[in-house]
Amino acid sequence: MKKKFLAQNKFAKTAIIGLASMSLVIGLSPMVAQASTDAQAAVQPDKDYFKALGWDIEANSSPDMACSDVSLKRVMKSGLKLGIYQGIPFFDIQSGKETTGIDWDINMAVAKYLGIKTVKSVILQWPEMVPSLLSKKIDVIGGNIHGNPGRYKNFAFTAPAWWYATVIVAAKGNPKGIKAWADLTKPGIKVGVIAGSQAAAWVKDAKIADVSQFTNSALEFAALSAGRVDAIVEDEPSSVVFINENPKAPIQIIKGLKDVPPDVWANYARYGTRFQDCTLNMAYSRALGELIMHGVIGRILEKHGFSKTENIFEPEHNPAF
Repeated sequence: MKKKFLAQNKFAKTAIIGLASMSLVIGLSPMVAQASTDAQAAVQPDKDYFKALGWDIEANSSPDMACSDVSLKRVMKSGLKLGIYQGIPFFDIQSGKETTGIDWDINMAVAKYLGIKTVKSVILQWPEMVPSLLSKKIDVIGGNIHGNPGRYKNFAFTAPAWWYATVIVAAKGNPKGIKAWADLTKPGIKVGVIAGSQAAAWVKDAKIADVSQFTNSALEFAALSAGRVDAIVEDEPSSVVFINENPKAPIQIIKGLKDVPPDVWANYARYGTRFQDCTLNMAYSRALGELIMHGVIGRILEKHGFSKTENIFEPEHNPAF
C-alpha cells in the first residue's frame, strides 16, 4: 500500500493537532486562557538548525503559553535537566562518544525549537525516572513513557511524539506455545519485564504469578536468551534492534497475537514533567506537534531505521494506511 509522508497529508495535520489537544485532557495540569508574555518571549528557535532540515521556521510562531509559571524561563536560564537511560534504540550512551538514539534526538530537537542552550543529561535506570522527576533531580523524563492511571496521578505528560507496539518475545521455536497474551497467565510460564514499565503494571494487573523484573533491556534479553525466563514483554523497537544485532540469540518475537490488552497496545511515546511545570510542558507539547508536522521527527525515525509514517500514529488511527 502506498504510504504518504505525514507532513504532506492534510488529514495527518488535523490528527496531529487532535493528539496535542488530547494530551491536554490526559495527563496535563489544568490550563488558564491567558498567555504568559514572559514565557512566550523565552522561546527562541535555533533557525539555522531547522533550516538545514528544510524547514524555514521564520514563518512559524512561538508557542502560545496557556499558563504563567516560571518553569520554562528556569530551564532557559539554568539549563534543562533531562533524564535518560541506556536502552537502544531510545538512547545509546557510550563513554567518550556522543549520545545518540531516537528519544535523544527528539529531545534535542525540542530544545533547539525552544532555544534551550544547555541540556544536562542525568543518566538513570528506568525505575528511577519518576522518583527523580518528582524529587526535582530532573526536569523532564526524556525516555518516552506511556500513560496509565497510576502515572496520570503523579506527573504530567507531553503531547505524543511517536508510536510503537508492545510485543511478547519468547524462546526460539516458542516451546511454551504462547499464542495469545492470556497464555502468559498460565502456570509454568516465567515472564520477564522492566521494573517500573508499562509491561510491569500490566503483568501485575493480569496476576501473573512467576515474574522477574529487570532494571534494563540488556539484562532482560540476556535472561531470556539464557532460559531463565520463558518470555518477556518488551517494546517492539528494542526487540527488533536486539534480534537484528544478535542474530544467533535463541529468541523470537511472537507474531499474530490478537488479544492485545488495550492498555498495552496504546503506546504513544510521550515525555513527562511535573504538574507545576506548566509552561515547560506546554512548550514541549507545542514543539513536538510542530516537529511532527514539519517532518523533523519523521527524519529522526528514518535515521534510526524506523518508518516516518508507521511510527507516528498507531495503525487504526494512521492516515497512511
